[in-house]
Amino acid sequence: MNTTVWIVVAVVVVLLLAAVAVALSKKSKQKRLEEAERIREQAAERSAEVEQREALAQKSEADARRAAAEADAKAAEARLAAQRAQEHRGEAASSRDELDKEWERANKLDPTVRGDGRDGTVRGDGHDGTVRGDAHDGTVRGDAHDGTGSEAVGERYGHDRGPVTPQSPDTGGRHER
Repeated sequence: MNTTVWIVVAVVVVLLLAAVAVALSKKSKQKRLEEAERIREQAAERSAEVEQREALAQKSEADARRAAAEADAKAAEARLAAQRAQEHRGEAASSRDELDKEWERANKLDPTVRGDGRDGTVRGDGHDGTVRGDAHDGTVRGDAHDGTGSEAVGERYGHDRGPVTPQSPDTGGRHER
C-alpha cells in the first residue's frame, strides 16, 4: 500500500470523526434548545400565578396604607374629643364653683339660717322637704328631713350629678359638695 492510500484513509477517518462530532454537537444543541423551551413554558405558566401574587401584595399594601390613614384620622378625632371633654370639664367645674357660691350667698342672706346653719329650717338641701333649684324634677325621693330629727330616707337626684344622698343636719344646711 502506498502512501497515498494511507493519506486518503486518514483524511476519510478525520472527516468521519468530524462528522460524528458535528452530529453530536447538533444533538446536544437540540437537547439544550428543547430544555430551554420546556423551562420557558413552565415559567410562562407560573408567570400568571406570580402576577396574581404581586397584585395581591399591592392590594394588601394599599389596604395597609388605607387602614393606617384611617387609624391616624381616628387618633386625631380621639385627641379632639379628649380636648373637647377637657374644655367641658373646665366649664362644668367653673359652673359648679359659681353655683356653690350662689348657694353660699343664699344661705348667708337667708335670715332663717344662722351662721352655722342649725336652726332646723334649711333651704335648698332637701332637709325641709323641698328642694329649690337643684333637683332635676323639683321633688325629693323618699322621706325628707322634716325638722323632727329623722334623717332623709330616700335619695335626692341632682340635676347634673346623678344620685346624691341628702346632707346630714351637721352640715348646717349650707349647700356643700
